[in-house]
Formats: sequence, C-alpha cells, structure tokens
Amino acid sequence: MRCVKRWLVLAVVGLSILGAPGGTALARPKVEWSRIEVPEGSARLAKVLRSALEQAARKANFGKLKSITLSAKLVEWSAEQRGDVLRVTCTVMGRVVGGQGARSKISFGGSLATRDDLEKQVVTMVANGLVARLAQIARAHAPKTTLDGPRPLL
Repeated sequence: MRCVKRWLVLAVVGLSILGAPGGTALARPKVEWSRIEVPEGSARLAKVLRSALEQAARKANFGKLKSITLSAKLVEWSAEQRGDVLRVTCTVMGRVVGGQGARSKISFGGSLATRDDLEKQVVTMVANGLVARLAQIARAHAPKTTLDGPRPLL
C-alpha cells in the first residue's frame, strides 16, 4: 500500500512538472520594412537581402516596442575573382524610420565553386549585424513610460 501511494505521488508531481509553462514568452514587435533598396538588375540579390533582413528581425531583441519601421539600402556590392578565390564585399545601410541609422560592412572570401552560397552567407552576416545594431538603437531610444503615460524624448 505504501509503494502505491509513493508511485501515485511521483506520477502526480511528474505530470505537474511536464504540464507547467516553460516561463514567460517574450512578445515580439511587428517589424515592418518600409524600403529595401538594391541596385537595378539584381533581383536575386534583392530577394536574398529581403529574406535575410526579415529573418534577422525575427531574432532581434527590440525591447518593449509594439511595432517598428525600418529601412535598408545596399550601398556596395562587389565580387572579385583572384585565381580560384572569390572575394565578396557587401555594405548595407539601415535606418530606424524617424531615428538614427547604422551601417554594416563585410568582406569575405571563399571558393569560386560555391559562389551562390558565399554570396548568401555574406548577405546574411551583414543583415544580422545591421538589424542587431538597429535593434540596439530602437531599445535605447524607445519612449519611456510613467504612470501618467508616455514621456516625450528630450
């Protein structure tokens, strides 16, 4: 009888632990890209940049903001071949609409045989850096709230 009670207590405790929520979920703000500018004639690059920026924005911590509008512009893109090595350079500028801007630049080399993968990797790294900096800017300049309501920034 004593073993049955012990097993019953253990089963109830185990089920209650498994059914308990895993902690508090962070609310993600709605991130909207007002503009993503890419030079004409590079539709594939525009598509890769847009998806990389959206993926980076999903991972970024924008603080307690409900929504934020961002913009980005591809400033520099070059792919230079030297022998069997391809060097890709990418610079993207971004801005929190109505706020400050940031710039992310990287130059990365790799095998000529994997050109598409290398270009995607470079764009992803630049997008992650840019969105992380824009999120930091947004957190630093988020409107402060008090009991009386939002306080204007000075």
